[in-house]
Amino acid sequence: MIVLPSMPLRNPNVGLVYHGQHFDADECVAIVASAIDSEWREGGVGGYGEDKSVPSAVGKARSCLEQRLPVDQRTGAPLNKISLEISGVNSNGWRFDLSGFVADDMPYLMRYPDTMQAHNDWHIDMGRAYAASRKLGFTIQLSDSADYEGGDLEFHNVEIDSASMRKQGTLAIFPTYWLHRVIPVTKGTRDAIVGWVHGPSFR
Repeated sequence: MIVLPSMPLRNPNVGLVYHGQHFDADECVAIVASAIDSEWREGGVGGYGEDKSVPSAVGKARSCLEQRLPVDQRTGAPLNKISLEISGVNSNGWRFDLSGFVADDMPYLMRYPDTMQAHNDWHIDMGRAYAASRKLGFTIQLSDSADYEGGDLEFHNVEIDSASMRKQGTLAIFPTYWLHRVIPVTKGTRDAIVGWVHGPSFR
């Protein structure tokens, strides 16, 4: 073990959970409208289209609908704007070494309907295989907060104004090692984008 004469430069923002309004209502409505009805799948634990052979376990941990986020092949929207906004926040916050999105772990369009008591229990976003290189997680609130009840995104031991987090167009960004959950939607439907930005291993 090496004993340093002084500690390396510390970044006080390593535990930062950021949120701010980056998308307007028209952009949010357009993203929801881009969803392909035939592409909705029941969300599980582990990723898009994984084995649902133990539905009782999946249902307890997570219940929602999901599809890969449709991306305009001509303009790159909305992925290009998401990438730009996250890059700016990261530069002033965590300052993580980021590579970008990866083909086998692209963002999702998520739907949390009250008919499913849709939720996602306590979890972190860093894991095995494709999830091992996730460094920042993010979500974008697409629904008007008046359209549903419940469905709040919560972080363990982090106090955040839930009213501001629920505003349509709000982008929330957080390190993938942060424990978080989405509480059950009890009325209406909540739509959101969920995704991750990858990078080299922490060291």
